[in-house]
Amino acid sequence: MLATNSASLRRFMRRLLGWSDNRAVELAIRSLKTAIDHRAALVLCGEGDLVPIAHGLHRRALGDDRPFVVCDPRRTNMPESVRSPANRPSGVAALEVAAGGSLCVRARRLPHDFPALVAQLRAIDDVLFMVCAQRDYTMQLLGRPAPITVPPLARRAAEVDQVIAEYAAEAIAELGVPRTAFTAADHRWVREHAAGSLSEVEKATLRLVALRTSRNTSVAAARLGMALVSLTRWLGRRTLPPMISNQSEPCVSIAPTAQLVGHLDDAIAGPPIGRVNALNHGSAEPFGKCDTRTSSEAGPMLTSGAGDAP
Repeated sequence: MLATNSASLRRFMRRLLGWSDNRAVELAIRSLKTAIDHRAALVLCGEGDLVPIAHGLHRRALGDDRPFVVCDPRRTNMPESVRSPANRPSGVAALEVAAGGSLCVRARRLPHDFPALVAQLRAIDDVLFMVCAQRDYTMQLLGRPAPITVPPLARRAAEVDQVIAEYAAEAIAELGVPRTAFTAADHRWVREHAAGSLSEVEKATLRLVALRTSRNTSVAAARLGMALVSLTRWLGRRTLPPMISNQSEPCVSIAPTAQLVGHLDDAIAGPPIGRVNALNHGSAEPFGKCDTRTSSEAGPMLTSGAGDAP
């Protein structure tokens, strides 16, 4: 039922923590198993928003069929979508929705009813409780199990290419497209413009693959489960690789480098994570084709604009 020893989970842990730090990976697996057994909370430490990483761990350890719920008091009640997990501002309400799955909170943004949430967590054993923190506050007490500390991607320059390739491979598997949907030019673009964090790489690779294999921006947004305006704003803040920013040009695939092919083969060897497979893929053009209309007819593929990137 649980997958704490699966190859997919271990591969994901190495992506998070580094391929050379076997000790950190083993400790992280041990901490995750302890949390799944409901003997402790799972603490994630690191820079930026760690909720997407917590969600990734949930999907690989418990599966997509189990609920993953975030308790963020600054957000309203939100159902699960392709882009984001469900949210409840109340801890007790979030715990009810998370039954059988995972409940995730941010340490800097705890719900007002956190004491009641903790009391209920101690009385049940069917929810994996995750806490995302910017620093390891357990070290003061030498707490065990050890938290999972995710190092900044900026400190892993030698591994950035492999991180990009693995996220690209997952995007390819999730959208059900050929490996050529993510080109060497795409890879270079992500490395240069969207490699500030793991979540940024994940978002960029999935969107590039969707854009490259869709007839226009509207189709890509639908396949990603995004509002068209959100994807347009993301595009408007970036100059994208060739064949994406101008869809009226022929789609000429750029052959991936030998190193990239190897990384993709390794990543694709694992089972796909089915986050977007339920979407209607029939709206995409057949692979290898591209819309031959003008860019204004095909839909908004902007290269400048305003607004916050989602």
